[in-house]
Amino acid sequence: MIDGQALMDQSGVQYQAHALSTGKAVCQVDNEPTQFSQCFPPRQPYWALFVESSGRWASATGGFTEANLHDGDALGWHYVAAADLSPAPPPLAQVLRGAGA
Repeated sequence: MIDGQALMDQSGVQYQAHALSTGKAVCQVDNEPTQFSQCFPPRQPYWALFVESSGRWASATGGFTEANLHDGDALGWHYVAAADLSPAPPPLAQVLRGAGA
């Protein structure tokens, strides 16, 4: 098992986060948006967090630091419009034939 904070730290992905009462939220991933002053600015896109387990995405109920992932699980981020009340999750990873386990 790995927690969301350790996963993000070990991922090599550039990110900026903000602490909330429900854990940390990501404000920037790989320099998107290029600049920000608030993590969830009114009427601006934001990073929606999803957790994948057993081949299905689910919206996270807290911040990424609250997630505990097992083998085969994943965190997924999707940059969505503020007006999108039910954002779609990122695409599921595809297992490549011949890929070693």
